[in-house]
Amino acid sequence: MRDRMLAVVVSTLSILVLSAGSAWAAGNPPGNNGTVKVDGRPFDDAPDNEPHVCCRFQIDFYGYDEGDLHATATFELVPPTGGGVLLVKKTFIGEDPAGGGTDLDASLSVNLSSRIAKSGVDPQPNQGWHIRLTVQADGSSGSDVKHKTFWVTGCLCESGGTD
Repeated sequence: MRDRMLAVVVSTLSILVLSAGSAWAAGNPPGNNGTVKVDGRPFDDAPDNEPHVCCRFQIDFYGYDEGDLHATATFELVPPTGGGVLLVKKTFIGEDPAGGGTDLDASLSVNLSSRIAKSGVDPQPNQGWHIRLTVQADGSSGSDVKHKTFWVTGCLCESGGTD
């Protein structure tokens, strides 16, 4: 009886692993795939993360699923430089099947200069303004939220561009 039960468990696990393996082999793993990176100037397609940027930067979306999928990005000032939402932007992220960490699906251009100026919040003397990015992405199995926290500087001297 015990051997029969073990055989059933092993068979079931094998089927599950093989099924999941075919999706992963196709470059389209199930779940909350996709990563978000902060990209400072000059902008590029490399999947690196830059935690210190000027107020004009991009958010790069890598490895998201294909389909009519969008991501909403919320930018907030967080301690030690205050609190409150600065900007909410939405972008299309479903251009092609999930292709891993180097598959650029979208870039969202951001300029926080005027938003930070209007906030009246002083920068931290050594770092600038502390920003939390919260991304809610369509199409995830399970949690659809990702977070990044980073610093921006030079905002009050930058001009041009839109929020």
